[in-house]
Amino acid sequence: MRKRISLLAACGLVALGTATVPANAAEPVFPLIGPAALDLPLPVEGGSAREQRLSIGLDGPATPGASFTGLFRVDLSKVAGVATVREHTGGPSHQCVEKDGALECAYVGLPVDLELDVAAAKGAATGATGEITVTGKVPGATVTALTTKVSVGGPDLGMREMSLKKDLTPGETQPMPLVFANAGTQAAHGVVLELGTTRGMELVETYDNCRTRAAGDLTTVLCSVEGDFVPGAVYELAGDSPLHIEATRHAYDDTLVYGIHPAGDEPKATSWSSRATTGRKLTATPVKSAPAAPALRATDLNPGDNRREFVFHTRNTADFATSPVSLKGKKGDTLTTAFTFENKGPAWIRAARPADSAARTVVVVPEGAKVTRKPQECLAVDTDGTKRVEQLGAPRYECALGNRIGENEKVVYPFDLKVEKVVEDAKGSVTVGDWGASAPRPHAFDPNAANNTAAVVINAKGGTGTGPTPGPSTSGSPSPSPSVSASASASPTASASGAGTGTTAQGGNLASTGSTVGPLAIGAAALVAAGGALYVAVRRRGARA
Repeated sequence: MRKRISLLAACGLVALGTATVPANAAEPVFPLIGPAALDLPLPVEGGSAREQRLSIGLDGPATPGASFTGLFRVDLSKVAGVATVREHTGGPSHQCVEKDGALECAYVGLPVDLELDVAAAKGAATGATGEITVTGKVPGATVTALTTKVSVGGPDLGMREMSLKKDLTPGETQPMPLVFANAGTQAAHGVVLELGTTRGMELVETYDNCRTRAAGDLTTVLCSVEGDFVPGAVYELAGDSPLHIEATRHAYDDTLVYGIHPAGDEPKATSWSSRATTGRKLTATPVKSAPAAPALRATDLNPGDNRREFVFHTRNTADFATSPVSLKGKKGDTLTTAFTFENKGPAWIRAARPADSAARTVVVVPEGAKVTRKPQECLAVDTDGTKRVEQLGAPRYECALGNRIGENEKVVYPFDLKVEKVVEDAKGSVTVGDWGASAPRPHAFDPNAANNTAAVVINAKGGTGTGPTPGPSTSGSPSPSPSVSASASASPTASASGAGTGTTAQGGNLASTGSTVGPLAIGAAALVAAGGALYVAVRRRGARA
């Protein structure tokens, strides 16, 4: 069904504008806006024809709150025997009455829309055409008429489902035997093949009549194939399996979307790449022993069978890791630090559901320290995992990631810890992994559990760790950047990491928060490796111990 066209949005079919005043004319001109053409499905055998929506709008005065009365007149004389037309009962309220082979619909106020339901008339022949002309009356203005051409029947392209191998290994390729059919009543003059892959899958071949667009984790390829694709015929790509798909070294759970569209109805975008220059074009030919075409159905204004989706699983691994932190401070000091999450790959990972978090980082605060600043992605909980209303001063924090984690992604969570009590060798921890009852557990795809947990130590025995420094660091590390504000967020960064020690606990899943990663925190940008632990900046606050 065509998208609804209104006074405020014409869906790209007709440009909107303000009323124009012709030369030597005292009154403004308001155009009616709507589609130039409308295709109608043939009736289903034994049933009635499916209605299509025809939406008409008046590009009236731009003055907010303007109100006036007027009239639409829908001339039905040129669609007699071709289509039936009635006012859509769920649309704007009009008083429509049939009069002299037309619908006359009164309206009051702005915006002005008229919605009609149009269907093929009983007994209408395939290819029959007609016209619906709409005129309007507005006091003190001229209304430009709109004519929409109506056609019965049309192409109905359907993509057949491919039999593909689901379980793959990185680097494995397989052919894509694409087959589509035209189950409509008219030929499609050219088709566009749509292929979409997530970041772990790639198309092997390139063709001159294909263009590519990459957006986030999805790459879409559109291939324009010339020719007339007639009703009742089934088509396959020419040649011996001219398309192959490959699981890359970053593949894990990935999706392929494949579809077919009449030329002109393909997905629209402005950022398609330049076409390849391989000297080859992708083509399609009729299947020699095509199965019987299905019964005639709707045209491609209802493209429910144009696209298919297939999900692959690649036997691959991803190594989630974190970094140890060693701090030093006196009573009253506020220590500025950060905790890290890192995916060392090779696979990218996404959660099963869009609202889920693909992993989490849990920080256990060392004894004697109080959190005075945290990123918004990290939520305060008690030691038993109960969520807290007060977000500062908690003994534990759970930091969610987004639904997708890149194969080389690093995330830094900046924190401020105030030393309220000096405890020698006060130990906490930072752990990354799947959602567990008390601490994240390693994912099934993570082969290295040893680096999932690292120690967080304040005032370690032997005097190790970074302490307050009023000037440049005495450890030989670069000077820290200024501290971040209390509203800082976690962000991917190139922070250093080191293998930590510790264990992870098993348990049931917790509900995902669905949090996503925010902008880069200022203070986190200067974090570097120092002595096998994460370098931290320290700001002196309060009294000395």
